[in-house]
Amino acid sequence: MKNIKLYDIDSKIPNLALMKLSAYHKSVGDNVGFKIEKPDRIYASVIFKKNKWKADALRREYPKSEVFIGGAGYNFKTTLPQGIELLKPDYDLYPSEYSLGYTTRGCIRNCDFCIVPKKEGKLRRAQHIREFHDDRFKTVICLDNNIYADKKWFFENTNYILENKLKFNAIQGMDIRILDKEIAERLKELKWDGMIHFAFDNMKDEKKVLSGIDLLKSVGIKTRSKVSFYVLVGHSTTIEEDIYRCRLLKKHGATAYVMQYKKSPETARLAWWANRPINFWTKDVTDIKRKFIHDVKEGQTQLQ
Repeated sequence: MKNIKLYDIDSKIPNLALMKLSAYHKSVGDNVGFKIEKPDRIYASVIFKKNKWKADALRREYPKSEVFIGGAGYNFKTTLPQGIELLKPDYDLYPSEYSLGYTTRGCIRNCDFCIVPKKEGKLRRAQHIREFHDDRFKTVICLDNNIYADKKWFFENTNYILENKLKFNAIQGMDIRILDKEIAERLKELKWDGMIHFAFDNMKDEKKVLSGIDLLKSVGIKTRSKVSFYVLVGHSTTIEEDIYRCRLLKKHGATAYVMQYKKSPETARLAWWANRPINFWTKDVTDIKRKFIHDVKEGQTQLQ
């Protein structure tokens, strides 16, 4: 029996890779957890590059332990062995309230701001929801990058959700450019845990976004209370275009959620407005009088 210590450096939700590693090591009789003393082996996951140093420090802190580090913020080419990748996650590792996994990996797109094409490649089927759903939980969260790009697979998986009367969430921004009536009707059928998320990354997609919103409304989805768009800013658009997209979504009855690729005082003010529904629906960005200071060295925007 080995002592296996896990480090979740910066995940905002339970770390799926660590949960699968935990499941594997428990299956072979190892002692696994976040608070293991005198570990024989350490697994650490880093999502954000700014925290890479924290993982590197583990090798100095535990010179006698094997240390394995992965995650998009450290080395996005690091993957789990296939046998471990397909295991059901260890839901006892975190205080879990939902099942978590991928039905597909990769994406049909090749967006230059996204690491998925380099990390995961083209879209392919991964697991059916039944393979990672835990019967203790009535909610399933999917992490797919483009969840209904494989339409038939999407319907097979969401059939399982409906048959078992589960709540559902797809936390990545769904691709409204390939939305059709059948998919929209399925989205209406599902019982959502939270908002229905889409993405509005580029100005050139304006017409498709607006037609998608109309389609969602036509099947009975209340877009103002149920639909949110991730709006990428600080990348290839001007601040004027960023404001335009947020106002456009508001005009057509959908919520905007600003994602700052690069932060600035202007993008911080936009996020302060759009990412708080009470601000977004009752004010305009020009009504936000708070001052923002951009700390270039730290790469963070702070309120003053």
